[in-house]
Amino acid sequence: MTFLLRLVSLVLLTSCGVRSYDQSPITPIQIIDNIQEIASYHQKPFVEKPQRDHYSICHGHSCAEFSYVSLSTQQWQTIESLFTPLASSAEQERQQIKSAIALLEVMTGQQAGTHNDLAKNDLSLGTRGQLDCIDEATNTSVYLRLLFNAGLLKRHSQASRTSRGGLISPHNTASIIEISSKTHYAVDSWFHKNGEQPEILPLSQWHSGWKPENN
Repeated sequence: MTFLLRLVSLVLLTSCGVRSYDQSPITPIQIIDNIQEIASYHQKPFVEKPQRDHYSICHGHSCAEFSYVSLSTQQWQTIESLFTPLASSAEQERQQIKSAIALLEVMTGQQAGTHNDLAKNDLSLGTRGQLDCIDEATNTSVYLRLLFNAGLLKRHSQASRTSRGGLISPHNTASIIEISSKTHYAVDSWFHKNGEQPEILPLSQWHSGWKPENN
C-alpha cells in the first residue's frame, strides 16, 4: 500500500508542469498511510493561498507534517529590503530571490522547528525538522508565492513544482520563469541546510541530473 501511495504521489508531482501559476492554490504532496493521518490532515488544512501573516510549510518528509507560520511586519520589511534597489537585470533579481528564500527559511524555521534542517536527506540529527525534496519544493513554492504576492518579483513569474529521475531516482524542485526570455529555472533548496541560499539554474540543466558538487 505504501508503495502505491508513493507512486501516486510521484505521478502527481511529475504532472506538475512549468506553467505559470502565480494564483493557483499550493497543495502539499502527501503520502498518507492510515485513516488517522487522513483525519488529522483534514482537521488542519494546508494554507493553499499563503500570506506573510498566515502560511504553512511542510516537514517530516513528503509533507507528513506541516506547521503554521506568521511573520511580523518588521520581519517582512527585512525581506522587502533585500529587493531594494530594484534589480537592474533578471540575473540580479535571481540573486535577490536566493537571499530572500534563505532568510525566509531562517524566520520560518524558528517557528516551525525546522531550523536544524541539514542538507539533502541527512538524518544525523534525527528526523525531527528534517526536510526531504518534496518538503523543500513545496516550501520554496510557498516562499516564492509570498514574494510574488508582495509585488517583489518584477522579472520572474512563479512556475509549478516539477521533478526528475522518474521512479529510480526521483528529485523535486520549485521553479520560476524569467519573463523576458521565457527561460525556466529550478529553485532548489534541498542541496543545502536551513538558511543557506538555494540553487537557481536553468531547468533544462537541472533536469539533466545537475548537482552542485559536480558543477
